[in-house]
Amino acid sequence: MPRWTGSPTARRLLWPAVGGLVGALSLAEWLLEGLEHSLPLATPGVLVAALLAVCPRLPAAAAVLGALTVAVNLLGGAPGPGGAQLVGMGLLVGHATAALPARRGAVAAAVAMVVATVLGSLLAPNPWESIFYVLVLGAAAAVGSLVAQSRRRAAELQVLAARLAEQQEAVAASAAVAERARIAREVHDSVAHSVSVMVLQMGGLRRLLPDHPEAQDVLRGLERLGREAVDEMRRVVGILREQDGGGAPAPQPSLSRLDAVLDELRAGGMPVELAVSGQPLELPQLVDVSAVRVVQEALSNVVRHAGAAATCVRVDWAGDRVAVTVTDDGRARVPAPRTDGSGGHGQLHMRERVAVAGGTLEVGPLRGGGYRVRATFPVPVAVTA
Repeated sequence: MPRWTGSPTARRLLWPAVGGLVGALSLAEWLLEGLEHSLPLATPGVLVAALLAVCPRLPAAAAVLGALTVAVNLLGGAPGPGGAQLVGMGLLVGHATAALPARRGAVAAAVAMVVATVLGSLLAPNPWESIFYVLVLGAAAAVGSLVAQSRRRAAELQVLAARLAEQQEAVAASAAVAERARIAREVHDSVAHSVSVMVLQMGGLRRLLPDHPEAQDVLRGLERLGREAVDEMRRVVGILREQDGGGAPAPQPSLSRLDAVLDELRAGGMPVELAVSGQPLELPQLVDVSAVRVVQEALSNVVRHAGAAATCVRVDWAGDRVAVTVTDDGRARVPAPRTDGSGGHGQLHMRERVAVAGGTLEVGPLRGGGYRVRATFPVPVAVTA
């Protein structure tokens, strides 16, 4: 059946254009036959053309009514439907089979074939012509069924691809955790052990030099630096191993736990409101974490530049996308903290996070004061399904 991924206007005009073509061909057939029959005998083809124009709205009814136009041909004295009319009837049956669910499409095609066969058997000069109607409409129904199966398989493949992407992301995350654990073991088993031995040796050397206070001071400083280095290494190792199998992984940020993030700011005196619209969904980790990080960065910018102004955080769920919006009124409630000029990368970091998750970011001042940050993320097909 005619179908492509063009603009909405082109898709709306597709079937009316097909109907107009069939109607024009039907009139041309009538004219080329030398006007042997009266003009009303050309109307069945025009009726089929009109049904093609509206078949996307009423696929089953259009298929059955298209088969009924055979009665107009036969009762008017014509030997049967014209070629363009018959093609139009086949398109109607094929479209109904492809557009409707499998059971309803099969019923509509069967009713249309039965109607055309009965009318041909009762009204045609040669009843055997009704077999020709069955062949044409049956072939159209078979093509429509193949198109419907192709669409269903394409949708299933799209869902499977989304699930495979999620599984690949989970495997990559698991590999990253395993690599972090390996690095942690290497650091703990080699570097930290070697530095600890060096600290012990410097302590022994210091005790062997009781008559050299300057050397002892230097060695004490080296011991202190060594112990600090070991402590720092152990802290880094703890960070690397926090998601190892030995302990429960730290919970990742999530829009479902956004209130906990805002409570920390409220405890510091920042007036923050949270508004949620739509039906929340369980998002992939990449999208979920990116959305929360954008909210955190936007709120940090509010505190940094607007002095904890009154802020509203909105989460809008809209089926195939989720949008987070942070808006402040620009009127500071507490003095804004002074910055040392090292910032300026907040928007860049937000854009990078949103781009990795396949979303879009809009930032800018509001008319009348204040600022708004809005990030929109797509929701994968597997989640919406």
